[in-house]
Amino acid sequence: MNEIMQIISVIPVYNGERFIQETLDSLASQTLKPDRVIVIDDASTDNTVKIVESHELLKCEIIRSNENRGLFKNFNRALDYASECDFLHYICADDVLMPEFMEQMYNALKNTEEQSFSYCLSAFIDKDSKLIESPTTRPSPPRYISANALLSQHSECKSLMLGGTLIKTLGQACPVRFRTDMPHAADCVFYSDLAKSSASRIQVPQVLLHIRRHPFSMTKHNEENIKSWVLDEWEAIQHAFRLMDQAALPRWFRRQKLRCMFAARSKVKMQQMADEKPDYVQRIYKSARPKIPWLHWHLGSISVLLRDIFFGSSLKREHWQ
Repeated sequence: MNEIMQIISVIPVYNGERFIQETLDSLASQTLKPDRVIVIDDASTDNTVKIVESHELLKCEIIRSNENRGLFKNFNRALDYASECDFLHYICADDVLMPEFMEQMYNALKNTEEQSFSYCLSAFIDKDSKLIESPTTRPSPPRYISANALLSQHSECKSLMLGGTLIKTLGQACPVRFRTDMPHAADCVFYSDLAKSSASRIQVPQVLLHIRRHPFSMTKHNEENIKSWVLDEWEAIQHAFRLMDQAALPRWFRRQKLRCMFAARSKVKMQQMADEKPDYVQRIYKSARPKIPWLHWHLGSISVLLRDIFFGSSLKREHWQ
């Protein structure tokens, strides 16, 4: 039987030479360090492995694949380590942890007695590690969140962030897995399922993770795949909605809200592509429009128009460049 480790942190990576050094540095600087750091390399063709092997502050185990399997298959391999630890953490190879991340997340969970997870707030940085967007926070203690509250958040595509959660596994297998047929929204579905299956969900209301926006990311890559960028998102919305426990009337109102919201999000995608790839505009429309009634489509489009008039467009292409 394998020895149970207290905390294992896993970094699934593919061609991560641009940013993995900073990710490793952030793990090495933790006030509570993981007992084991594992890098699962998805058949990288760049210098990722060499950078990991030469990192002076952190001793990492490297697991190399002979073929590229894809992001969420690699994350499922990270979940396989749940049975070898009390606490499992994973992070994308382009994101950065604040020094107190592990300690704060561990302290929030240490008194729970069943499989649970904690999660933090996230800010966004660009390819040069410059802060571009961060939530406003006030000092407050960790708090328990209901499954319904998280499902409501996920039904609006406000997913928890990969790297921003710590799962208390108690040496048991993770009860849910990432879907591998949804390259754009599998994380949203995963965290919906995790919220529903976990005994406790604890929010640590501090920014302890920096998510990087850059032109090499999977999110940016998914713009090339209309199915994943549009239809996977719709499926993730519906998945979270189906898992919610609501009375009939509130459930009816939420269904209408989500239809309008999906229309608005699709309209924003069309705006994003209008200058760069105008042929994508019609493809997005043809993918999204059949999913919702005519009225909801136009209400969503009107909401985007009014937002642009009164508050200005939220499009920030330079963050991905």
